[in-house]
Amino acid sequence: MTIEIAPTNEQAFQQFKPLIEKYNAEKVEQMKSYDPEFYVKCISTIPSDAELDSQSIDPRQYLGQLLDASELKIVNDYTINDLLSKQLDGSLTAVEIANAFIKSAIIAQLTTNCIMQFLIPNALDKAAKLDVYLKENGKLVGPMHGIPISLKEHLSFKGEITHASYVSLLSSVTPKHALTVDIFDKQGALYHVRTAQPQTIMHLDTWNIITGRTRNPRSTKLSPGGSSGGESAAIGMHGSVIGIGTDIGGSIRCPAAFAGICGMRPTVKRVSLLDVTPSSGGQESIVPTIGPLARSIEELDYFMKHYINDGKPWESDTTSIPIPWREAELPQKIKVGVLYTDNLVTPYPAIVRGMKTAAEQLAKHSDTFEIVDLAPYWFSEQEMLDIYTTNLVLYTIDGNKGQLSLTEKSGEPILPLTEHYFKFGGGKPLSAFENRQHNHVRDVNQQRIFEEFFKKTSSSLGLDFILSPTNVSPAEIPAESFYWGYTSFWNLFDYPNVIFPSGVSHDVELDSHVDEGSLLSNEYEKKVWYNTNGSLRYDASQFINAPVGLQLTGKRYDDENVVAAVKKITKALGVGRQ
Repeated sequence: MTIEIAPTNEQAFQQFKPLIEKYNAEKVEQMKSYDPEFYVKCISTIPSDAELDSQSIDPRQYLGQLLDASELKIVNDYTINDLLSKQLDGSLTAVEIANAFIKSAIIAQLTTNCIMQFLIPNALDKAAKLDVYLKENGKLVGPMHGIPISLKEHLSFKGEITHASYVSLLSSVTPKHALTVDIFDKQGALYHVRTAQPQTIMHLDTWNIITGRTRNPRSTKLSPGGSSGGESAAIGMHGSVIGIGTDIGGSIRCPAAFAGICGMRPTVKRVSLLDVTPSSGGQESIVPTIGPLARSIEELDYFMKHYINDGKPWESDTTSIPIPWREAELPQKIKVGVLYTDNLVTPYPAIVRGMKTAAEQLAKHSDTFEIVDLAPYWFSEQEMLDIYTTNLVLYTIDGNKGQLSLTEKSGEPILPLTEHYFKFGGGKPLSAFENRQHNHVRDVNQQRIFEEFFKKTSSSLGLDFILSPTNVSPAEIPAESFYWGYTSFWNLFDYPNVIFPSGVSHDVELDSHVDEGSLLSNEYEKKVWYNTNGSLRYDASQFINAPVGLQLTGKRYDDENVVAAVKKITKALGVGRQ
C-alpha cells in the first residue's frame, strides 16, 4: 500500500533518496547474508506486499511454515524465565536463542515491515560471548542474559544511525546508547532489531517515508498502531521476547491493543529518556515515557523490576525518580471503575462488547472485584471537549517548529497523519502565558481525578483502578487513526496504564449494528464515525481478526499495583500469554 504525495521540496528530497535506498538495501542484505537458503524459502512462501496490504491475512501462520520444531518452541513457548533456566541447565545456548529470534524477526519483517534495522552481527557476537561467560563462570551475566529485546528505532544505539523516521537524519550516527538501552545491554540483553515508527513519531499508526507502512500482526490489512507499531508487530509476530517503546499520546498502548499483546505506560520518569533521539527537546507540558511491550503481563513485570531495581536509572539520570520497583499491595477486594465511553467519542461496537464482557466476567468474581459503572460520575461532554483542547494544544506548543525544521531540511513528503497532527491546536505556537494557562488546566484536573475517583474518602469513589477502552477501534484502518483521547487523556494527567488482551476480537456479524441516533455531534465524534461526504465511515467488514485490548489505569507512581491487578484481571478473564 502506497500513498502518492509530492515532496515539499523536490530538489532537497532528491539529495536524500540515495540515503533511503542505501538504508533499506543494508537491511535486505543482512537478511539475505544471514542465511541465504532461509531467506529464499521465506520469499517463496510469504505473499506479496500487494496481497498482504489488501487482504486480512494473519501472518503468524508463516512461523509454523518456516521455522523448525526447536525454533518454534523457542519463539512460541518459552517465557523469559524458561529461556534463562534452560541456559543455566545447558539445554539451550544464547546463540541458539539468538538464531531462532533472528529468523522469526526476518519473518516478521517480510510479513509486517516492522523492522527499521537489523543488528544480526551484534546479536550473534554478544550471544557467543554470553555462552563463554556462562561456561566459564557457571552463572548468568545478568537478568536479561541471552534474552532478545527489540528497540524502537529512536532509542539511540551506539555507532548506528538513529534517524527517528526523519529523512534528514539518515546520516546521524549516535555516539552512545540511550541509558535505557545501556542498562539492559549490561544485563545481558541481545539487541537484534530496531523497529519502525511513523514520520514525526506522532501518529497512532506506523508509516514513514524511509521504510513505508508497517502492518498489523493479526491482520495485515490493518494498522499495528503507533507510534511504537514496529514493536507491536515484532512482538506480535514472536520476533522478540520484549520490546521497548515510547509513549506520549498512546504510542505504546494503542500498538499493544491493536496487536493483542500487553503494553505499559509507566508514570513519567520511572524509566529514563536520557539520550533518546527526540523531535524537539524541552517538552514539559506533556512528558513522554519509555515502557515495555510483551506477550504476557508477567514479562512486563519482569522488565520493570529488573530495569528499576537492578538498573537504578537515577544513578545516571538526574531526572529519574529514585523509587524502587516495590512489592504490590492490593486490597482483598479490588474496586474497579468501568468507563465505557469518555463522553466525547463513542467506541466502535467491538470495543463496547469487549468492555461489557470484561465487566460482566469480573463481576462474577465478586469476592475479588467490586465493579462501579462510571457513567454517572465521569466528565461531561463539554468538560471533555475543554480537556481534549488543552491536550492537543500542549502537544504543539512550539507551533511544530521542532518537527518542521527536520522535515523541511529534507523536503520529504508530509503524510496525511502528520498533517493531522500538525493541525493540533491550530498548529500555532503558544506564548508563555498561554502555555501556563493550559498547564493550570492540566494540574487542576489531575488533582480532580485523584480527589473524585481514587482518594479513599467518603466524598470520593475510592477506586483502586479505572478500566477503559484503549482506542475507539479494535485496530485502525491504515492512515485513519484520528482520535487520541482514550490514551492521551492519561498522558496529560500522567496516570500509569497497562494494556492487556480482553479475549474478545472483532466479529463482523456481532459488531455490525450502529445506532446512529446515539452518536454525539461534536467534531471528534464526526471525524471518527463519518466520512467527509457525510456517509458512515464505520464498516464492520474492515476489522477482521482485530483484537480488543483494554486499558487499566491506577494512581500516579502506583505502577506496581496496576501490573499486579492486571494479573488478577487476565486470570479472571481466562486470558494468558499470547
